[in-house]
Amino acid sequence: MRTWTSNPSTSVRLSELEAAAPKGDAYAPGSSRLVRARLVAGVAGTISLVEFDSGALLTDAPTTRIVREQRLGNLPTVLRFPDGWHFHSHDHGDVDSILRVRKSDRLHNWEAFRPRLALVVAFSFMAAFAVWRWGLGILVAAAIFLTPDGMPRAIDDGHLAFSDQTWASPSRLGTTEKDRVVQIFDRLKAVAPPPRFSDYRLVFRDIPVAGPNAFALPGGTVIITDELARSFPDPDVIAGVIGHELVHVAEAHGLKQVYRSLGTYLAVAVIFGDVGPVLNDLLLEGGLLFSLAYSREHESEADRIGLALAAKAGYDPAALARFFEQLDDSSGFAGPGWLSTHPSNQDRIAEIKRLADEIK
Repeated sequence: MRTWTSNPSTSVRLSELEAAAPKGDAYAPGSSRLVRARLVAGVAGTISLVEFDSGALLTDAPTTRIVREQRLGNLPTVLRFPDGWHFHSHDHGDVDSILRVRKSDRLHNWEAFRPRLALVVAFSFMAAFAVWRWGLGILVAAAIFLTPDGMPRAIDDGHLAFSDQTWASPSRLGTTEKDRVVQIFDRLKAVAPPPRFSDYRLVFRDIPVAGPNAFALPGGTVIITDELARSFPDPDVIAGVIGHELVHVAEAHGLKQVYRSLGTYLAVAVIFGDVGPVLNDLLLEGGLLFSLAYSREHESEADRIGLALAAKAGYDPAALARFFEQLDDSSGFAGPGWLSTHPSNQDRIAEIKRLADEIK
C-alpha cells in the first residue's frame, strides 16, 4: 500500500475540499474486505482514493479513466478505478462534484418517477395482462436488452459478498494451482463469445458444501471451488467446466432465469409504480442466483457451445464426460447448479460424448 504524504500545499488542498470529499467504502481488487475511505481531488485532473483515518493512498487515476456506474434505486454510487479498486459512497452529490459530472442519472430519475395519471395506470394493467397472456419470453428479452451495463456486475458483487458471509471462504489454493486454472481460463476467454456486459473474470473460493463445482454470475464472474481445481488435475476437464460456465455468461442465462422467476412480481411492481425496491431486495442483496437452477434448455446449450469452445481452444471436448463419470464414482455427489436440471447423470454423459464426437 502506498502512503499519502502530506505537504503544505497538499494540506491546503485537503482543507479546501473537506466538505466535498465523499466518504464511503473501498474494496481492493479481488477482495471483499471493506476499507473506510474517501475521494480527494489531486493535481492535473487526477482523483485519489485514500484511507479515511490514516490518509494512506490506496489508488489514484485520471478522472477520465474512472468509471462511474449508473445509480440503482437506493444503492450507493459505485466508482471503478482502472487497477480494480472499487469505491461505494452514498455522498452522491459530492461524488458528482469531485468528478465534475453535470448530467443526472437517467435510470435513477426514471426509478423516482411515480405515475399518477389514470391513462398510465390503465396502460400498466394492459401491459401486465399482455405479459400474462403471451408469456414472459418477450418481457425477458426486452429486460435483457434494457438492462443497464452496471447492473450485472453489481449483482455479481452482491452475490459474492453474500457467499463470502455465508458459505464461502478465501481460497486455500497455492499460486501454482491457481495459475494452472488461470491459464486455461485465459485460453477459453480468448475464443469465447464477447460477454454482453462486463468482461469475464475468474475468482477462487473454498466452498466445501459445493464440492467440485463452478458457478457463473451474470456480470461475467466465474467462481471456481478449491475442490474442483484439486480433484481434477486434467486441464481438459477444467476446460470443459469453464467453457460451460462462460456460455452461461455469454448467453445471459443467469439474468434470463432471474427475470423469468420475477416476472409476475415485477409486473405488479410496475403497476404500482415502484420497481426500485424489488430490484434492490431481490437482485443485489445476494442469494437469489444461487437458489435458481438453469433450465434444461440453458444447460444443454451451455454443454453444446461450451464443448465447442473447449475444442477451439485446443482441449479435448470429451473430457467433460469424465468430469461427470468421476462424480458418479465418488459417493454420488450432486452439487448445486450442475446436476439438478437433467434427468440423470448417465444421460448427460452420453449426450456429451455424442456432441464431442460430432465436434471431432
